[in-house]
Amino acid sequence: MTEQKQPPARTAGGRPPPPPISEAQKKLIRFQMIYLLISFSMLIIISEPGLRIPIGNAANAVFGPTIGFNYRLPLLTLVIAGIMIGLVTSIPRYFFTDWMRYGRTQARSRAYSQAIREAYKTQQRDRIQKLNKMRMEMTMEQQQLQMQTMKPLMVLTILTIFIFIWLDVFIYSLPYSIVSFPWAKDVLITSSFLFPVWIFIYFLASLVIGYFATMLIKYLDFSFKLRRIEEKEQGSGQWN
Repeated sequence: MTEQKQPPARTAGGRPPPPPISEAQKKLIRFQMIYLLISFSMLIIISEPGLRIPIGNAANAVFGPTIGFNYRLPLLTLVIAGIMIGLVTSIPRYFFTDWMRYGRTQARSRAYSQAIREAYKTQQRDRIQKLNKMRMEMTMEQQQLQMQTMKPLMVLTILTIFIFIWLDVFIYSLPYSIVSFPWAKDVLITSSFLFPVWIFIYFLASLVIGYFATMLIKYLDFSFKLRRIEEKEQGSGQWN
């Protein structure tokens, strides 16, 4: 007697059950939940004056006499705070990022985009289905790479929010609100168009320093690695 094959399991709607969640997907979901919880907690602290102001006053006891300059140079305080955050976040992020894997992921993404365009253009349905399945795998790989990069930086995210809270309390505790900038005089530092002027200066300093710091470290690191590869190739050539 031949053994009869059991039909595949089906859900109540007649559809096949979803594939089981892998261990990598579980870790990714757990990380995303933790990150969302931390982000939500920080948002509550920022939006609630009863929490934000005491934290900012406590931080002012440390940062006020050092980079706060006792409220004398608020523009310099904002720039230094932005530089600190730019360096503190960009340097660890560079070393925690797998740039080789990141480059391979980008190359696969470009190749996939070209392949899916050609498949739709030539109406190759089987290939489109395979590429759509591959897209899910690529998305999962990109999310895992992002998780590996962001996971060690969660503490730095809290530090960034902590300094931002201090700056908020610092700016609104100034004994004056009109300051002079190199490009304009008599500027209300708390005035805003889309957001306050002081936030614009702080984020601008952070983004510019973070970008150039990352580019500089990447150039030095890749130059060093390339030099080592060339030395190994020269050494192996001499032995041959």
